[in-house]
Amino acid sequence: MMRTGDRGWRLVWRGTVLYCLCLLGGMVIFVSGCGHKTSVRPPSLVAPEPIGDLALKIEDHGVTLNWTRPRRYMDGSEMDDLGGFVVLRAIRDGDAAQPFSRIALIPVEDRDRFRQAKKFNYTDEPLSAGILYRYRVRAVTLDGYLGNVSNTVELVWQDGA
Repeated sequence: MMRTGDRGWRLVWRGTVLYCLCLLGGMVIFVSGCGHKTSVRPPSLVAPEPIGDLALKIEDHGVTLNWTRPRRYMDGSEMDDLGGFVVLRAIRDGDAAQPFSRIALIPVEDRDRFRQAKKFNYTDEPLSAGILYRYRVRAVTLDGYLGNVSNTVELVWQDGA
């Protein structure tokens, strides 16, 4: 026959064991979720370095922009998540000027993401005679961090160039 005092101690013992198991389980979950993967870097440093070799080539009905991919982030580390490029254009017709605005988003294919010497291009056509066209390109990472704008290239389109 069991005494009443023994049953009370068993309940206390079971409660203590249950509490310890819960505490241990919580610690395992907490510790396993905390891992040191990389140092934290501000967004301004994980943006791609600016493109410095933007050039244009005059075609029959427009212009083709050419540039090479950035190889590094702003902090100098090697880039491994290039997502694409944003092509910007500004137009001036006489005294009426428009600010730079996005005219194209060029995604980078998986096979091109790690090619260091890869060249990219974009053709803008048709163009109107007598208009000043200015172009810039910005690289963007897969996470959406935009690099600074490239050098600016410009031309006044001549009819029948």
